[in-house]
Amino acid sequence: MNSEFSNTNQEQEIDFSFYFSVILKRIWILAGFILAGFFAALAVNIFMQPVYKASVSMMIDREEAGKIETSSFGSWASDEDYYRTQYKLLESRSLLEKVCNIMNLSRYPEFSSGTAWLKLKDHIKIVPVTRSRLVNLEVEVYDPKLAADIANTWAKTFVEDNLTNRISIAKDVIAALEATERSEKQQELLNSMPQVVNSDFIKNLKKQEIDLYAQYMNLSSKYTINHPSVISVQNQLKALKEKIDIETRRLVQSIKIELSGQFSGNNIRIIDNAIVPKFPFKPRKLINMLIGLVAGMILGILVIFVLEFLDKSIKSSEDLQEKLKIPFLGFVPVNKMKDLKSEYEIMIKEGNFLLAEQIRNIRTMLGFALSDDRNAPILIASSFQSEGKTHLSVNLAVALAQTDKKVLLIDGDLRRSRLHKIFKVSNEKGLSNIWKNDEKISKFEYNVQKTKVSNLSVMTSGTRPPNPSELLNTPLLEQFIKWAVKNYDVVMVDCPAVMPVSDTLLWGKYINKAIFVVKYGDTNSNMAQAALNKMENAGIKILGGVISQYKPKGIASYSKYGYYKNYSYYKEDEEDN
Repeated sequence: MNSEFSNTNQEQEIDFSFYFSVILKRIWILAGFILAGFFAALAVNIFMQPVYKASVSMMIDREEAGKIETSSFGSWASDEDYYRTQYKLLESRSLLEKVCNIMNLSRYPEFSSGTAWLKLKDHIKIVPVTRSRLVNLEVEVYDPKLAADIANTWAKTFVEDNLTNRISIAKDVIAALEATERSEKQQELLNSMPQVVNSDFIKNLKKQEIDLYAQYMNLSSKYTINHPSVISVQNQLKALKEKIDIETRRLVQSIKIELSGQFSGNNIRIIDNAIVPKFPFKPRKLINMLIGLVAGMILGILVIFVLEFLDKSIKSSEDLQEKLKIPFLGFVPVNKMKDLKSEYEIMIKEGNFLLAEQIRNIRTMLGFALSDDRNAPILIASSFQSEGKTHLSVNLAVALAQTDKKVLLIDGDLRRSRLHKIFKVSNEKGLSNIWKNDEKISKFEYNVQKTKVSNLSVMTSGTRPPNPSELLNTPLLEQFIKWAVKNYDVVMVDCPAVMPVSDTLLWGKYINKAIFVVKYGDTNSNMAQAALNKMENAGIKILGGVISQYKPKGIASYSKYGYYKNYSYYKEDEEDN
């Protein structure tokens, strides 16, 4: 169980390391976006016009305490519905129009264009206080005094309108109560009031009235209206109705007395008036800066991962193995040393240099790859020109020669030769001469030249022939390779690029093992795969890949490779420090 848990943690760390390395590769993009976010926030803080906020605190009570209900059925809505209704009334068109007219807001620039009350609606905010009957009315405008004036006028107008509405609701009841001679409609209104309808005494009288009426109807069906029993019930009904009228008038009179104080109060009142704010509410400079930095960082990370997804170049051993499906042999770092006398000077200088150590590492990995045939000749190939193929060939040949092996390095590029310049030897002798008719000149050993490096010999390309592909496609090339393998411990051919010409494939007819070179951050994986497919179709086995012109970036560049975690590029770097 513990082992499974530790494995899970390790996988999570590896994933985190991958994401971190992706960001680190394009850290300048992240830094650019963060800087852009910083300056965007700074611009907002500088150029945004200050906005001031004023707030009025109000308390809104339910109306049951002073409410005169005019209906005998129904119930009050829930608290939530009631307060939602009040909040909608606070931002209603009629109320906001009154505020605009009272303050003549159209004379201010913020409200001059368009409909004033709609503009005002954009500048106000209703903020209920949680678990209380309090609500804050907030106004945000450019002028601090105007913000306070609007907030106070808005609250005051709402309170006044609420009181007027409360009185208006009961005006019919008040008119009916004050009338000396009531109409039938007014009397019916008073009789239907809850205080009357819900009176237990009146309820009992009306029940008796219903029973007597039922008795009257029963007697009427049996006797005439002059029958003593019918007359007796009629008298009882008349007396009962008089009692009901007397009790109703008594209740109505008590309601009239109570009404003198019922509407004098208001269920909505202002707790704290708005004061003129001293400091602007917006822009919030610190928050803006934080938002700018965070937004810049998030956007930068998104762009980095989009670019990583779209990036088809080779930049790591993982890229080489996953995109090209070939083993990884090593890196060849960019040569930062100046004033070198030769391209391979680092390999023969004393001291520990990163480039030399990496070449030796490739030499070791190559030995493992050739474990079944250590004397097999090797092609050094790449998909296009200028990918560091010749640089690797020269330094690897020197590294192999330093192990006391006889090494022959052949310039297999009959079109663009370079080895004679690197080793400062004549190009009059070389590969192209083996096809000449002159018996002396065409000898293989005649065209091989020794170098200043012990155990290392080179065969340059010789003078450029008019038909390189035709020369390479002859049996004589096979004879030369057999001779070279017989006389040297290691034979390496620096081939031309695979994609433009077929020369490398012609070499592959006789040498079926190759090292494939890609340029760090430049070689397109799709094009490299196309070149590899051509080589594999020609029967060439890829021993592994090398990433050339690699650019380490400080401590993180070799964090996966232990020994070079804090390794300087070269000895000169250490001396400078």
